[in-house]
Amino acid sequence: MISKLSTTRVHELIDRRETQSLEAVRDYIRQPSFSDTGEGMLECAQYTRELLAQIAPDAAVVETAGWPVVFGSVRAKNPDAPTLIIYGLYDVTPTLPEEWTVDPLGAHIVDAADLGILPLGKVLVGRGVNNHKGPVLSTILAIKALLDATGDVPANLLYVIEGEEEIGSPSLAGFVKQYRSVLAKAQGVWLPCMQQNAAGTMTLRRAYKGLLLTELECKGGEWGGTRDGRHVWAGHSAWIDAPMMKLIKALSTLYDDHQRLTLDGIEERLELPAAADDPEVQALQAAFDANPEWERNMLTNLNVTRMEGGRPLSEHLPYYMLGATINIQGITGGYQGPSFYTNMPGRASAKVDIRFPPGIEPQNMVELVEAHLRRRGHEAVRLKNTQGYAGAPALPEERDTLLRAARITAERYGVPVVVWPIANNCSPASLLCNLGIQIPYSIAGTGHGDRPHAPDEYITVDSVNKLMHWTVDYLNDWVGVIEGERFSTSQDVDGSRRPAGPG
Repeated sequence: MISKLSTTRVHELIDRRETQSLEAVRDYIRQPSFSDTGEGMLECAQYTRELLAQIAPDAAVVETAGWPVVFGSVRAKNPDAPTLIIYGLYDVTPTLPEEWTVDPLGAHIVDAADLGILPLGKVLVGRGVNNHKGPVLSTILAIKALLDATGDVPANLLYVIEGEEEIGSPSLAGFVKQYRSVLAKAQGVWLPCMQQNAAGTMTLRRAYKGLLLTELECKGGEWGGTRDGRHVWAGHSAWIDAPMMKLIKALSTLYDDHQRLTLDGIEERLELPAAADDPEVQALQAAFDANPEWERNMLTNLNVTRMEGGRPLSEHLPYYMLGATINIQGITGGYQGPSFYTNMPGRASAKVDIRFPPGIEPQNMVELVEAHLRRRGHEAVRLKNTQGYAGAPALPEERDTLLRAARITAERYGVPVVVWPIANNCSPASLLCNLGIQIPYSIAGTGHGDRPHAPDEYITVDSVNKLMHWTVDYLNDWVGVIEGERFSTSQDVDGSRRPAGPG
């Protein structure tokens, strides 16, 4: 591990570079990288490689079947140092510029009041600033400060920065297969994030959900509607099958009046990390009830008046954490012009995401959806463009070295921590967690940001500096936990201790 004196020099250097580091993040945000359209993707992959090359001489743009992965390593001088995968992404979600207060690629610093959110002072606004260019670059800059001040790192680091996370990571599995022998040496996977809420509490999770992205399409054919899928006069909906109406009817069978998934057979297939009456779940509900400002702060930042159904957040919490959930991203079909056109569309489609706890594969979800629709006579509704990944199951806390290290580092910083059994978040980093043996996966870090996948995505201007400091101490504390385990398991039967050698 890096000595305390050396760590002090690193933190001093991070503070001296605070303005420089923030400007580096702003420059990164200004580079477009929209994986859905391809705008700026190759340029951003190269830009990301150049940023990573500051600490990883072998940084490379690795071609895949889709957008590239940026891959590079930082080696510790200690031959027995553990290996950590730092997973990130350089692609970003689409923007609807007319919904933003400022240019989504302008990297503007504004007062939080200008966004109508909580009184947080100055914030940096831009697509990808919170998810995920800001956090991943913050760690690179922190490692650069560590190397500049000490010439070493406490752990071997493997950076995997992909360009397709926001479209379901369709090529990540191929990359993992190609580099499996290298990646399998890791003892943990960290997705750095600015995880503090507006009140300063950091949320950690034991498990992560899987994701299914799919498109449901209904097109005219021999079953009904026009055979070629072209539209006809609206009056024919009285006696000809209308694909748009059939699609909407099929979609309505997948959720109830409270937007909860009603997929046949799903409950029997899930392996829940906890029950709704688990003490940890009940404690979280009680914490939200005891701290109503948590719910108010979230609603304010999302510009939402109330939770679904007007019920308190604590009542939604068990389903949000433990349930399989559904969302309709968009419905396409028919006339979208400025007035009206009395036509019956010949085809329609809907893009849907389903999030589900570990224990089931995306293909299993596809089969459940198809069987569900068949039972209700919706054979004309087909699934296409399907992709996704499984979730990451929880590890016992004694094996979750990253969670234990996060607790230690948070205590060092005086940051309150709340641990959730699972949440409604998904991450394809789960593909990196089981390459022979299940290893821990962590989303942790100091700093505050919000509104990913929404207009006016932001971080507070001090969050880059905060996450840089956290990175140094978190890596040190993780190595300390690993070394503690090695020391503990090296005891003789009679209780004497011997040095723990490699392997």
